[in-house]
Amino acid sequence: MEFSTKFVLLLAFVGYFPISAICYYYSRHHQRENEINRYITLLHIEQPELFTQKHLCRSLVIALSFTTVLTACLWALVLFGKESGITCYPNFLLGGASIIGSGTFDSDPEAIYRYQSGALLTFNMSFMGAYLWSLQQIARRYAMNDLLPAAYFNIGVRMIFATLLALVFYHLSKMIPDFFGPLFNSASDSDNDSTHLLMPIVAFLIGLFPQRGLQWLTGKFSMFTRKANPSVRELPLDMIEGINLYDRVRLQELGIDSCYDLANLDYIPYLFKVPYSPRLLIDWILQAKLCAYFADQVSQLREHGIHTVWQLRQLDEEDLKLLAKNTALTEDTLLQAHQQVSDSEEIQRLVLAQLKLSRYWNPNSPDEMSDQSLAQATTEPPPSH
Repeated sequence: MEFSTKFVLLLAFVGYFPISAICYYYSRHHQRENEINRYITLLHIEQPELFTQKHLCRSLVIALSFTTVLTACLWALVLFGKESGITCYPNFLLGGASIIGSGTFDSDPEAIYRYQSGALLTFNMSFMGAYLWSLQQIARRYAMNDLLPAAYFNIGVRMIFATLLALVFYHLSKMIPDFFGPLFNSASDSDNDSTHLLMPIVAFLIGLFPQRGLQWLTGKFSMFTRKANPSVRELPLDMIEGINLYDRVRLQELGIDSCYDLANLDYIPYLFKVPYSPRLLIDWILQAKLCAYFADQVSQLREHGIHTVWQLRQLDEEDLKLLAKNTALTEDTLLQAHQQVSDSEEIQRLVLAQLKLSRYWNPNSPDEMSDQSLAQATTEPPPSH
């Protein structure tokens, strides 16, 4: 491939980031601002400056510059790595401890070239996996009016993390050939050739899912493996109906890693930090509270139409007894949870906010529904998601 063609490809691959930021700033972020202003008005917030974005253009330029320069450097390695001669001379990034300071390859330049060429291929494949993930992430966040500066910073950090993690996999597979035997499900010979035939595929997957690669790697060492406390139930965000991979990543950016975090969320501040509608976000919070009460047994409640704690609150004593007969849950457990939910003012306020903020049209009156009318509406369960 000619130099001019590669340079055009480089500009095309890197140009996606500034183009997306420019389009978002001039065509989409005003919609998000209008929505935030609507929330502030309906909730009667006294200090709206706490929830409005400041210096968005300046922050976007800084974040975009970081990600664009980083992406340009990484794509340059992909397109011009061979011509640069970076694989011919020992360096710590591609050679690692196997070459630098060991003296193993000092008398064999061809071995250095082969080793570092494999490392460069691994590096490039992991970067392309991370780049593909970033394209999907930006497109999704653009459509949701959520393309904030933090998104570009997170993409840049993810690229660095994924590429370095993939190189760690590569160097370990060379230094300890049997270490990755179970991963590839194949026996490795002395040169580890059979393992390295699959290394580019593993590197690409690490680029797409770096956290899973890190979890697998740390799980191989007992010193990094944490023993689960039997008294503490693990409630991952996967337990929430409607949350997918992209939603988990977005929530984890804000420190929400489990159902416990989501169930105890301070709703109003986070309403202005995430792109989700109030109806959806509050539904997730009410689901998370149900998971916090019943953990794995929540699946039995869902089979009987109970998806949130608000729906549990609407049941009377006879309904709870019937539910206890049809599930593995005891009547005392259901009654205790029902009592705690009924006494919770927070849950009623969440449902009140859900009704108020999710309303865009009232067929009965052109005016906004009063708080008293909304409070009366909370006596009925909200529609199931």
